Amino acid sequence: MRASASLRRNSYRGSALPVTQQPSVASLRSLPSEKPEGSSLKNLETLVTENGVLEFPETDMEDDALQAAVQTMKRHKTITFEDIALSEGVKQSVYLDYLKWEIDTESAFLELPLTIVVLISFAMLAMNILHQEQLYTMETAIERDIIENANFAWSGHFGHKGILQVHSIADFWSWMRLGFLGLVVKPGWLYSEPAPDILGGPDMTSRPDMPTAWLFNGYERPAPVANEYLHYAKVISGIRMRQSVSGAGDFCVLPSLLDPALLSQWLAKPCFPSDLGLLSPEVHEAENFLGLQREEFLFPDLFTIQELTQQVLDMEDGCAYSNATGNACRCEWCSAGAQSLRPWIDEETSRVEISMVVYNAQYGSYTYVSVNFMFNRGGHIHSFIHCLSAFVNPFLRPGPELALTLVAATLWIGALLYALAAELTEIRGAIRNSNAGLRKALWEDYVGFYNMVDWSSIIVGSLAIGYYFQSRIAASAVNELLPSMIDASLKPDANYQSTVKEFFRAAEDMSKAKKDTELQLMFYPLIIMMRLFRSFEAQPRLALVSATLKTAAPDLGHFFMIFLCVYLCFVVSSLLFFGQDLESFSTMDRALHTSFLAMFGDWDWNAMTDVGMLRAAVWFWVFMVMMVLFMLNMLLAIIMDAYQMEKYKTSDATTLWQQILDMIERRRQYIRGERVRLTDVWKTFRRQYAGKEKAMLSSDQLLSVEYLVNTVTRMPEQQALRTMVHSLKRDDILTHGFMTEEQVNKHVEKTLGSMELKIKAILEDVEFINDKLDFFDRLLAPGDAEYDFYFGADGQSHDQASRLWIYNSITAISEELQQNFVRGIQRIGTWQDEFECEFMFTLCERRTERRRLRSRSSDLKIARSVDLGWDL
Repeated sequence: MRASASLRRNSYRGSALPVTQQPSVASLRSLPSEKPEGSSLKNLETLVTENGVLEFPETDMEDDALQAAVQTMKRHKTITFEDIALSEGVKQSVYLDYLKWEIDTESAFLELPLTIVVLISFAMLAMNILHQEQLYTMETAIERDIIENANFAWSGHFGHKGILQVHSIADFWSWMRLGFLGLVVKPGWLYSEPAPDILGGPDMTSRPDMPTAWLFNGYERPAPVANEYLHYAKVISGIRMRQSVSGAGDFCVLPSLLDPALLSQWLAKPCFPSDLGLLSPEVHEAENFLGLQREEFLFPDLFTIQELTQQVLDMEDGCAYSNATGNACRCEWCSAGAQSLRPWIDEETSRVEISMVVYNAQYGSYTYVSVNFMFNRGGHIHSFIHCLSAFVNPFLRPGPELALTLVAATLWIGALLYALAAELTEIRGAIRNSNAGLRKALWEDYVGFYNMVDWSSIIVGSLAIGYYFQSRIAASAVNELLPSMIDASLKPDANYQSTVKEFFRAAEDMSKAKKDTELQLMFYPLIIMMRLFRSFEAQPRLALVSATLKTAAPDLGHFFMIFLCVYLCFVVSSLLFFGQDLESFSTMDRALHTSFLAMFGDWDWNAMTDVGMLRAAVWFWVFMVMMVLFMLNMLLAIIMDAYQMEKYKTSDATTLWQQILDMIERRRQYIRGERVRLTDVWKTFRRQYAGKEKAMLSSDQLLSVEYLVNTVTRMPEQQALRTMVHSLKRDDILTHGFMTEEQVNKHVEKTLGSMELKIKAILEDVEFINDKLDFFDRLLAPGDAEYDFYFGADGQSHDQASRLWIYNSITAISEELQQNFVRGIQRIGTWQDEFECEFMFTLCERRTERRRLRSRSSDLKIARSVDLGWDL
């Protein structure tokens, strides 16, 4: 910079006029500062454009310094997107990409009401067809009745044990004979228990005149009628009992050094391996109807309660008592072939299923009741009740409800067909607009995330319809068998048992089909949720959630790698630590689920203390600190950081209601002819390119406002300019993105560095000017050789006005720069004073802290010496 300053000095000296033409100081001071007549300098002309922009015409600008200043001003001029659109134009690819994005966004936004209608219609259709509240009422009533009222271990009129207390084979038969059988097959109307003598109340059961049945108004037969259950339902086909067995074999696990002969002599029986009942049974185990054998039926239509009780006793002892007393054996399996003296349940049994089909005419539904007992090889018996229900005909409903169901079904199926037609149309367009093969055209121009979401909704919806029709076909098969089952129940014949077996098989198929339908229907709302997010992205405020997840996706990906590794370590440790004592940690899947619940506050601390309170507390504290205090809070921080950024982006975005009003206003403007639709602009370019969208979107031809106005019919100039500006803005956002806080800080730091360099250059220029001014201030009076060299003697030349103008300009510039320099020096001095004060304050605090620590250390040493008895 010094070198450039010296060059400026030399160039200025070299441009001096001859001595005879230089003016004197007195003449310079007496001349006015305006431009004198006859001077060759020209005024700087300016003009203001229609857009209010100040322009400098370059014509007749002969002064090099003035031209350089104008060029510098132009370089620092703020150029807007509107300036670019008017002066340079917009690339066709940029403009049409913006149009396509606007059209797709508006289309997605307009799909939001349709998607909401689809969701509401599907919800109404599912609720009116399934009526889960009615099925819950029936199934819960049956389960609670069996759990609470099927009792054994009687003492007087109280049974002290129930199904949950069945822990042995003897307990099972006691529960079956004394609890379940009498609960399902009621011999007569039941009355309240007798009052104890101390209360002096009436003894209802001791009255001989109490009726065992009641013929109420409108009844065909006295109540309780045959096979009645829970007053409002009927058992259709009796009670079926069957079981799964595990065959005997050489599966015993013993030390390898043990002699096989000694093993056989010691055990004296084979092993029966089975994985059933290892842990508490789950629903899918009760829904497995395969591999069940030893089938036995209890028919209340054919036998009395006493005969059914005798059949249960024969099954328990393998007809041993009946054979000993000469009575007929009522257990078919026990009396078949060589199994005549074998109990129905033995050590091979791994699961017992007691099932019946209940029909509730109040709701018009079938309920397949399955009572399961799992015999694990540890010696424990798990009991589990599971009910599967289906309606006879879900459309047998009141008129208003049926009409609402049909409307919802029509809307939902129509929406599925509309989505299918839209996707097929889009596929056809992608194939027609591509010059490549079918597979490449679909992969490059069609396949996308939300297209897959649309196809998923179509496929899952179609499967739901298919599964529903399958369940209705299965229910219709049960309906067709019901009349024959009723005839067999009213008039039993030789085909009664075969009819019952066929009815049970149909009921099993109906139950499985109904369960598959519910499972398929469960997935559809999740697909609709993804379609809703697609529509939400068309509105900036609604897209806040999805935008937050997209912004946080990179950080979330890295975080979950750490989270899953740490979480898996805790899961494995919980499996090893608690698995032997707690069922909830005994397997990998259960430990995963239980640990996940523990992170959100759901844990059983009393059960965890089975391994020892201190041990459980150590694991629990470490788990909570790492997973909850650290990991979950870090996850929340990542999401909130991305949310704040996206919230800042959408702070100026239009609201949902404003966007709706804008769309309505654009529609009104289109009707009044004040604008054209963007789809019309898009179609205009499609016609030019004969429908080849890929070539149309890849063209870099520059579009101008005049071109759009002349090409697109009825397109106003204002709309053309506005769409071009919006396309440039969107392209700029896609190119540069949104600056994060870190990027803003770096940009500010870079700008401050550039400003510092410019300030240094200005300071050097000011220093040079100051030196020159000092030099001229120290010039001597006329007659001095150096003075005469620069200004001449008494005479004046025609350049006197120009020299005087230069002098005045330099003086004004020097004063302005000097003021700016002084203000900058004062500001820097203020910053330095503040920094020194802050530094001295921090230094004083640290010195005070050091003195305090030294004083405390001395006190500790003195106290230590006194404790040790040292003489200080």
